[in-house]
Amino acid sequence: MRITFVLPSKDISGGVKTTFELANRLQARGHEACVVYPLIPDSYSATRLDFKDLDRRARGLLLNLKKGNRVEWFDLQTKLVRVLRMGEAKIPGGDAIIATWWADAYHVDRCSPQKGVKFHIIRSYETWGGPEELVNKAYTLPLHKIAVSSWLKDLIESKFQVPVHGPLMNGVDMNKFYREKEGFEAHSPRRIGLLYRIAPLKGMRDALQAFAAVQEEYPDVQFVLFGEPPLPEDLKIMQRLRGLEFHKLPCGDSLRRIYSSLDIFVLPSHLEGFSNPPMEAMACGAACVTTDVGAVPDYNLAGETALVVKPGQPGEMAAAILTLLADEGKRRNVAQVGYEYIKGFSWDNCVDRLEKTIRDVISATCG
Repeated sequence: MRITFVLPSKDISGGVKTTFELANRLQARGHEACVVYPLIPDSYSATRLDFKDLDRRARGLLLNLKKGNRVEWFDLQTKLVRVLRMGEAKIPGGDAIIATWWADAYHVDRCSPQKGVKFHIIRSYETWGGPEELVNKAYTLPLHKIAVSSWLKDLIESKFQVPVHGPLMNGVDMNKFYREKEGFEAHSPRRIGLLYRIAPLKGMRDALQAFAAVQEEYPDVQFVLFGEPPLPEDLKIMQRLRGLEFHKLPCGDSLRRIYSSLDIFVLPSHLEGFSNPPMEAMACGAACVTTDVGAVPDYNLAGETALVVKPGQPGEMAAAILTLLADEGKRRNVAQVGYEYIKGFSWDNCVDRLEKTIRDVISATCG
């Protein structure tokens, strides 16, 4: 099959990384996969002159020109097509075309049938990423929808009264994310990690408050943060955590080494569509404390493979971390059971499901 993925950008993010993974694996199976993204970032203010939006687009254009049409943070093995602005003129013909972001669902909807049967992989309820009215309308467009978690599938079906395939569960590559030592013994000092993101819905302030409470009882614990450069207000809190270690936007083997150095990994998000990092941390042997968001209930057994707490409750998060620090046997057991359990979530299974969904829909649509 000829399968085209439409992305809003090629910058590092969970959604882009997952799309690249799918494209690579479809290509390896003999399909002709292609990834298309725009040089000029999409505009959410098409009906009026918005200088802030124009400035954002201009800065995005300059950055894209500087980076060129290449991906440095991921080994992409498929064709990468950069178009000036998203539209069907430069999109290759194919059997299937797949939007992966709410705004791109509109572009795919406007494409001619020659571009392929139209799909929308929904990775989150994306009202945080654009005007709510436009985001919501995107989920009602006549595209074949695929959700990445049970929670998201149920939400889109019930809220918009549309059928949704899935869940299309992401996988974890055990060849890229793996333990560096035989057992699950704790490091010295014990290390607690967090993927830092600046978006408010990622719950960073909750995690930092929880970390401060944990360090009051266990002053020798080392906190390891990695991800985006921190906001000034968060940096002030970080500076009060003794011996904090920070890594800016690690990827590849550097990311695996960080995960492997952790005893506990924390996901504090208020909202996720899926969330790959806990899976990756589990594959590297860390015990996880995570909020009950996205696909966490799909790939975890609460209390067995991870300790799961309510979003927005830093006190509960701190208590869960303290439980694992106070009982080393429990921490090791959660890490080991989580490691064994997450092996069942492979990219091969994910691509199997995606292939079947595309074939079934094409067969039903085209006869």
